[in-house]
Amino acid sequence: VIACRLGIKLRPMKKQNIELRTKEEAEAYLKALIHFMLESTLAYDMGFEGEAQRLAVVIRVLFEGPDGSGPLLKKLDKEPFLYDNSPEYNPAMNLPYSALALFAPIKGQEAYSPRMGRNPGVPIKKTTCDEWWDKVVVIDESKSLKLTRKQIIEAVANTYGDASVRPKLNQEFNKLILDKPVGWVNEKKGVKRSTLQHIEFASTRHMAWEVLLALEEQMVHLFPPIPEYKPPQRENEQ
Repeated sequence: VIACRLGIKLRPMKKQNIELRTKEEAEAYLKALIHFMLESTLAYDMGFEGEAQRLAVVIRVLFEGPDGSGPLLKKLDKEPFLYDNSPEYNPAMNLPYSALALFAPIKGQEAYSPRMGRNPGVPIKKTTCDEWWDKVVVIDESKSLKLTRKQIIEAVANTYGDASVRPKLNQEFNKLILDKPVGWVNEKKGVKRSTLQHIEFASTRHMAWEVLLALEEQMVHLFPPIPEYKPPQRENEQ
């Protein structure tokens, strides 16, 4: 669907899978995914949080391939680097760790917001695709919970579709969504609040930002051109 929308022809495989046989086909499909991600991130930022699932599906394709034959990012001439904008976990603090999403209450309601470079104290580091994918980004020692980017993406991509096709929630994701492991301590009130809402969606949006930031730096030709700014002319200048 994504490729057809942009007029890209790809060879069909059995069960309507997509086969990428050449570097050119892989790059054309990546271009389609990039354009789709740009539209989806815009919609997410406008308040349509359900776009997180579609972003998760795209990111999963980047790492597993549309034909299941391996990461799309490794079918190019040169494997790109990715950006990691997440603080390192400090076990000495003895607090739940959310590397990709920030606590951001909305109108008194607890919620998460994607980090997306908002904290100048957290560097944006180059990393390999494998290191980025397998990094643990959510930890709650009290629940024996550790989630990598890969686990979050796979869970979000698989969980919010049609009930007839989605797999059961795995144990780690159950802890994240159902058991509410990541709490927020309010010392003034002397209470520990429940899990902040949609940590998995905000984390997915942040990952999309990291991916797009890195790919635009290395493959700007795959991104839509920036419209040229033309200052308005005054009547006497026409």
